[in-house]
Amino acid sequence: MVLFLSASALLPQLGYADGEGWIKYSGNPVLSPTPMVLTTTPGNWDSGYTVSPRVLYDGTSYRMWYNGGNMSGFAGIGYSNSTNGVTWIKHSSPVLIPGPSGSWDSASVALGSVLWNGTLFLMWYRGSNSTTNQAGAVGFAYSKDGITWKKLAHPVLTGTDIDQEYIASPYVIKTELTYTMWYVGRNASLTKSNPSRILYATSFDGIQWAKSPSPVFSPSSDPSAWDSGAVYSPSVYFNGTTFGLWYSGFGQGIIAPQIGLATSPDGRTWTRSPLNPILSPGGQSTWDSAGVEQPNVVLGASGYLLYYDGLADNAGGRIGLAQAPQTPQILPVAEFPYISLLLGVTVCAALCFLRFQKKTHA
Repeated sequence: MVLFLSASALLPQLGYADGEGWIKYSGNPVLSPTPMVLTTTPGNWDSGYTVSPRVLYDGTSYRMWYNGGNMSGFAGIGYSNSTNGVTWIKHSSPVLIPGPSGSWDSASVALGSVLWNGTLFLMWYRGSNSTTNQAGAVGFAYSKDGITWKKLAHPVLTGTDIDQEYIASPYVIKTELTYTMWYVGRNASLTKSNPSRILYATSFDGIQWAKSPSPVFSPSSDPSAWDSGAVYSPSVYFNGTTFGLWYSGFGQGIIAPQIGLATSPDGRTWTRSPLNPILSPGGQSTWDSAGVEQPNVVLGASGYLLYYDGLADNAGGRIGLAQAPQTPQILPVAEFPYISLLLGVTVCAALCFLRFQKKTHA
């Protein structure tokens, strides 16, 4: 018992709120567009919107990558850091921008996901150009510090029969020796009544991918359901036994997106939560009254945090935070392992216990 308490004392606490729903942070939004001052002022690149948060926590600090853009049409991927997950300091310039003329991502880049492999940060992102990749493709980049990135010269996943009309939002996790990607795709036969779905691919190196021949998550077949119109922006975690999928969806009216949760034993066959949607738009005139989308769940210092986009009429998208319920249906693992820390605490406690026993019997 002594050893167990010594180790578990350093684990993040899960309790945040009574009940079963996620509780929005009262100080939202936590990341907003940079106020426009002069067109030559550094930082104005994301004066129009800040969306699509992807957050990692290393036990000390939080890192966020996000999509940003301005009213002039420029868009890129930005970076921000925080000590508490609430107050963020932006890097003044985008950390990933469209490639030069003639490259496969010369028209746009948009965030998918970021992983830390113990040595490097790895990023998968959507890119497009106006000729060969109008529908989008998935690119790969890597970085030592999360700020200076080196891209591969070619995309790592391109359109085929299942997704030749549209590819976006690649979300990648690592499970033992395999990388797994969930992403949004649309093929030529899809219409408004059968829109984008969530697709699936696997890889041993994160670069060469094998696609599943059919979607793994589709809009609800119930036309009255909140997510019967479309499902998109997957965010997935694996806790060792169960996969959790947080996703965006909207109904037949294609308005006011909301956020839902599904679980799976294998990452392919999903069961929607009976509590869906788990996060909905705010009330009239609030900063997220027009919709919530692009979820990303992270295990932080004090529990589980859900970062998301908030939408409002006549305003650019901003990033908000919701805090975890007492008993989440799926408990994601941290991006940076606590194993070494817990092992050290356990060993220390064991040595102290043995020394105490030795003194007692002396």
